[in-house]
Amino acid sequence: MPTRIKLIWYLCIVITVIGFVYLAAKDRMEEAMLAEERAAKRSEARLQQLKNPNKQKIKVDPIKVIREMNAMGKYQEAADMAEKVAKEFPDHAAIQTWWGISLVKLKKTQEAVNHFIVAAKNDPTDEKAHLYWGLTLAMEGKFAEAITHYRTVLEINPEHSNAYAYWGASLNALGKYEDALAKLGESIALHPLNSTAYALRVDVMYNLKRYEEAWQAVQKARAAKIPLPKGSIDRLAEAFPE
Repeated sequence: MPTRIKLIWYLCIVITVIGFVYLAAKDRMEEAMLAEERAAKRSEARLQQLKNPNKQKIKVDPIKVIREMNAMGKYQEAADMAEKVAKEFPDHAAIQTWWGISLVKLKKTQEAVNHFIVAAKNDPTDEKAHLYWGLTLAMEGKFAEAITHYRTVLEINPEHSNAYAYWGASLNALGKYEDALAKLGESIALHPLNSTAYALRVDVMYNLKRYEEAWQAVQKARAAKIPLPKGSIDRLAEAFPE
C-alpha cells in the first residue's frame, strides 16, 4: 500500500476513534447534566419544604397527643386541639371522647357531656365515652344516671374493673352500702390491685360501721402495697383506732 494511502487510512482511523470518544464523552456529559438537574430540583424541593414546614405532611396520632396534653395538665390546649381535629373528622368518636375528657378537667361538665353524647352516637361501642359520661354525671351528683352508663360499659366490656368500682362508688353515695360492696367485690375479682375499689371498700365499711372489717381491708391493701387515701384512714382511725 502506497505511503500516502496508508497515511490517509491511519488518519481516518484516528478521526473515527476521536469521534467515538467525543460522542461518548458528550453522552456522559449530557447524562451528568441531566443528573445534576435532577439533583438540583430535589435540593430546591427540599429547600422549599424546609422553608414551609407547615406544608409537610407529618403523620401524628392526635389521640396520643391529646392524651399526653391531659397527662401534663394542659387541658385547654388539649381541648383546642380536639376541637381542631374534630372539624376535620366530625364522625371520629374517640376525638369527641377526648374532647369531652379535656373539658371535664376544665370543669366544663355540661359541654363535656355533649361530646360524650356525640361520641356514643358515632360509636356505640366506645366504652371510654360511657365511662367518663358516667363519671361526669356522678360529679354533678346524678348517681343513678351515672350507673346506667357504667352498666353500658360492662355490656361492652364485661371485664372492666373500673366500671364496677365506679358503680360501687355511686351506690355508696346513694346509701346502698351492701350493693356497693358487691360491685366493689366484682371489681377486685377482675383486678386484684384496683386501688380505687380498695379505697371505696374501706369507705363503705366505715359507713356501715364495720370498723374491724374496714381495718382488715386496709391491712390487705398495705400487704399488697396498694395506696389508700390518707383521709379515709384518718377518719377510720378517729372512729375506731387501729
